[in-house]
Amino acid sequence: MFAQVIDSFDDSDFLSNPTWSGNATKFSVTNNQLKLQAPAVTDAAYLSLPSRAINDASWEFYTHLAFNTSSTNYVRVYLASSQPDLSDTLSGYFVMLGNTADEISLYKQSGSTRTKIIDGTDGKLNLASAEAKVKVTRDASGNWQLYSDVGLTGSYTLEGSATDAQYFSSAYFGVYCNYTATRSDKFYFDDFVVSGKPNIPPAPPTHKDIIFTEIFADPSPRVELPEVEYLEIYNRGAEAFNLAGWKLTDGTSVATLPLYTLAPNSYVLLVAASSVAGYNTTENILGLTSFPSLNNTGDKIVLKYKDGITIDSVNYSDTWYKSDDKKEGGWSLELIDPANICGEENNWAASEDETGGTPGKQNSVFANKPDLTGPKLVATVPVNTAQILLQFDEKLSGVLPDQSSFDFRPAVNIQSIAFADGSLRGIMLSVSDSILSNTLYTVTVKDIYDCNANTIQNNFTSGEFALPEDAESLDIKINEILFNPRPTGTDFIEIVNTSDKFLNLKDWSLSTFEDNQAGQPYPIAATDFLLKPGAYLVLTEDADILKGEYPQTRIENVLEVKDIPALSDDDGSVAILTDAKQVVDHFSYSKEYHSAFIKDVEGVSLERISFTEPTNDRNNWKSASTTSGYATPGFINSNSHTESIVSSEDVVVSPEIFTPGTGQPDFTEIQYKFNQGGYVANVKVFDANGRMIKELANNALLGAEGFIRWDGDREDGSRARIGYYMVWFEVFDTAGTVKTFRKRLAVASRF
Repeated sequence: MFAQVIDSFDDSDFLSNPTWSGNATKFSVTNNQLKLQAPAVTDAAYLSLPSRAINDASWEFYTHLAFNTSSTNYVRVYLASSQPDLSDTLSGYFVMLGNTADEISLYKQSGSTRTKIIDGTDGKLNLASAEAKVKVTRDASGNWQLYSDVGLTGSYTLEGSATDAQYFSSAYFGVYCNYTATRSDKFYFDDFVVSGKPNIPPAPPTHKDIIFTEIFADPSPRVELPEVEYLEIYNRGAEAFNLAGWKLTDGTSVATLPLYTLAPNSYVLLVAASSVAGYNTTENILGLTSFPSLNNTGDKIVLKYKDGITIDSVNYSDTWYKSDDKKEGGWSLELIDPANICGEENNWAASEDETGGTPGKQNSVFANKPDLTGPKLVATVPVNTAQILLQFDEKLSGVLPDQSSFDFRPAVNIQSIAFADGSLRGIMLSVSDSILSNTLYTVTVKDIYDCNANTIQNNFTSGEFALPEDAESLDIKINEILFNPRPTGTDFIEIVNTSDKFLNLKDWSLSTFEDNQAGQPYPIAATDFLLKPGAYLVLTEDADILKGEYPQTRIENVLEVKDIPALSDDDGSVAILTDAKQVVDHFSYSKEYHSAFIKDVEGVSLERISFTEPTNDRNNWKSASTTSGYATPGFINSNSHTESIVSSEDVVVSPEIFTPGTGQPDFTEIQYKFNQGGYVANVKVFDANGRMIKELANNALLGAEGFIRWDGDREDGSRARIGYYMVWFEVFDTAGTVKTFRKRLAVASRF
């Protein structure tokens, strides 16, 4: 389309063909020129007519100002205006002729604010009577040029150039005269010629029309890309958007984007203005002053429209790389599926491009990865006696559910419902009745939807909670540890709440434990995380890898943490610390604790046998069984201790028949129970011929109750043969009391 306005007033009429409107009674046509013919009072007058010319446009006109211009006698010729009333607030551009500097200049008007964008030569209209022709051009990218010919020499002079594309469209063209009483009939205009293309006003961008698709936060050590941080954004909409005035922020610094039209299905790279030269082979690049510093381990970046509305935001983390090597630097994070606008950590991965990234073009990990799975309720936490936080594993729909979506047993009266924060992963319920202490509650939810409108998964609609209590020593115990994973695996630490309390793990941490002192803390949970009595919790840096290595993993009992303490393959330690840095439990392990019958302990976890026996009793730890897959992350250990069947003053072997190395269990327990502690024990195993094959205890000091383990090995480390054996168990005390027990057992084998 092409918009055009021409009026030389040869018909001695300004009310038709074309039709000017406004203060019509203050204007006339005299000698084929438009003339201000207003009453002799200080005032203003305007005329305007429809004009949509704005792109690749040209405006020309003649004016005769039969006076010396001033701050009270001047004219504005509006090239583009959002409304016909040029005396009111509007959006647009105009040429100012006159004012204090007696100049011809170009202005932008935003509401009632007028900003000069081309400053013409001062004094050019400092004449008793001035005739001039003016010409202005603008291309589709917002590049302006202003020309004038004062005195009608027949040749234009360039007053200046500027770039401004804040306003994309025009509705009206017109003239506005500001005058005093003695100048009310001395403004003349002629030969208006306006031509250009209209801009169909695009609708303002909506959320996710433009998205972040690549983050290069840690460029060192270099792979091949320049050591320059960058962000990549992509227009996934159907309309082109001019980015002028948009804001990029990390919450600390704010960068304003310059003029740039981002076409549909196109990318543009955002870098610091000082770093543009580093990407001189990339055409679609914008250098920004105050470009945010991207933190290597994670940061929140936000792109906002010029009116402050958030278009996209990403709270990235280096865990999104899913690669310990690539997160160390030189590789970018890339979005997998631009169509999955709700995807977060699962929709990002480390670049697979050999250079380390794909700046300004389609990502190397580009794939169709729609979200077809509903959310899960993963935690229910009473923040206090009047608020309950429901946490979900992904971003929810922005529409809050109503009260009927929540069913509490015992009943709870909901007072208000709100999202916990901007992540939309938590719902905060305020209740009118205080949550009772020492009471177990159950909540079941329905009609909860994720960002992609998937309804909540059927098996993850309920949660239990109670008011959390303060933790004491050994309320939580270390239950399983994998410190020597396979090359494709990952370390993990499993803990169990062995108390009868609900414990909130917010701000708890893991650490090493040496010389009776905890080391550097590694956070477990930065937000509320309730661990109910008897619950198992596995802590690992990569839940997906753990599940891949051990398919039976109870993933609902796995918490992915950013880091865990470095676990040596030979010997090491780990401790659990409360938010007050109190040590709840600690364990010093060794590879020697593994079964002598396992040739390769790589990928084999150590499991705790009994919760009642000391954590650091070597006999209380055993290699996970072969039949369990060498680890039991998130559920009961394969070597879990059975309930004692020993009556007082007795010794019992359980089980009486076992298969070393391959059985379930693959060891036996010699359980004991006495009326008092302090006995000293000697325990030996004899074969059917009366030969001692294994000494299990030599003057060992016993408690009142416990067990001693035999793995079916001999003194030389070999496996005991199939057959019957006898356990000789003798105890004595300082008073000279001696008790002797003989118990039969058998070693079996698989055929």
